[in-house]
Amino acid sequence: MTASTASTAATAPRHNDRPVLAAAPLRPGFDRRDLSHYDDASWDLGPAVFRENARRCHVTVPFGSIADPAIAEVLRVYLYARLNIDLRGHRLRLPPASVRQAFNCARRFFEFVASELGACDLARVDQRLVDRYAKALRSRGLRPIVAGQFLETVFDLYAYRDHLGRARLQFEPWPGRSPSLVAGYRFKRDENHTPRIPEAVITPLLLAWSMQYVTLFAPDILTARRDLTALEQSRVRLAAEDASVSDAERRARRRIRLAAYLDRRRTEGCGVPIWTSFYNRASRIDATIGGVTPPVNAHLLHLYAGIDAQAEPKAHLLLKTGAAAMVEPAIAELGTEIGGMDTPITIDPDAGSPWRTRFDTRMLAQEERMLQAACYVVCTYLAGMRDCEGPGHAVGLPVVAPQHRWRGRTPPRPLGRL
Repeated sequence: MTASTASTAATAPRHNDRPVLAAAPLRPGFDRRDLSHYDDASWDLGPAVFRENARRCHVTVPFGSIADPAIAEVLRVYLYARLNIDLRGHRLRLPPASVRQAFNCARRFFEFVASELGACDLARVDQRLVDRYAKALRSRGLRPIVAGQFLETVFDLYAYRDHLGRARLQFEPWPGRSPSLVAGYRFKRDENHTPRIPEAVITPLLLAWSMQYVTLFAPDILTARRDLTALEQSRVRLAAEDASVSDAERRARRRIRLAAYLDRRRTEGCGVPIWTSFYNRASRIDATIGGVTPPVNAHLLHLYAGIDAQAEPKAHLLLKTGAAAMVEPAIAELGTEIGGMDTPITIDPDAGSPWRTRFDTRMLAQEERMLQAACYVVCTYLAGMRDCEGPGHAVGLPVVAPQHRWRGRTPPRPLGRL
């Protein structure tokens, strides 16, 4: 064991058998016991990140990329404390989506310590060393607000001292000052002088489309989400009822539900639902029109029949072990319908027709993201949107108008200033 390793071998109480995410809420379908553990070579925090557009590299911590084991160990101790300990009045728990930024900031400081002292030994760090670190950040031309983010690690190593063992600072750095002040940042209350996006650009490009979403499309999107939630709850209830009967009885019940659903589609003059798009490159040949279409929306059929196809793959309705013999004749008789959810679609007054086809579960999720972006556009427009504040920067969505939706029709009329 090297001197630098020995200096941190007993940095803090060991958590080898504990999941890294001891307290963070998880996305559905994940068991906390199966998540990354303290001693893993890489931490994957994706199960606790709810943002759809989060990159995998931003939610993983690659300790294996660090050559010095002493630096890797103090990073483990520090990040574990930041992720799981809430210091009221100072620091809330680190959001898992921000772990990579914290990793990069802390790693820079620990590598600086190792270069200055010959080993990453925090017990030997003093005020003069952290002063040199702050000066080194400024000398690299970093803006004060950025340098202040790097200095937050230094402050944290003292604030979390009761939870870091030997991976802590023995003294309070820069008493009475904040990281931004140490970095040289001086707050000046002033109006944002960045020019607003010109009215002639933002109105037709973003605002008109966004207002369509907020005023016309939003009720349909929100209603569809409520309808889908009700269907999912119904499937859970039906599956619970079926759990107590034999396999044959369970299969018979599901066929009865599917038959009732297809009868209702027949009465309403609707076809068997198919997906909106060709997801996962799957497709089918429509014998009636002789063309290629997206596959049957089996997920929607399963919701009505009370089937969880992931838990019971053999119960899939399009398999011979399911009810393919019922679905194919229904398609031949009724035809197909894109989407298939029952949520009514509002008529677009400009076009005189529904603004989109019926929803399916995947298209609903996409429309929810578009609605989120539209709400952001409207709010930032009223506050004076700048060219660096588009919805793509905020929620990871394209800022161009969704031309595909209108299929050659005239886009909505530009709106005047609100």
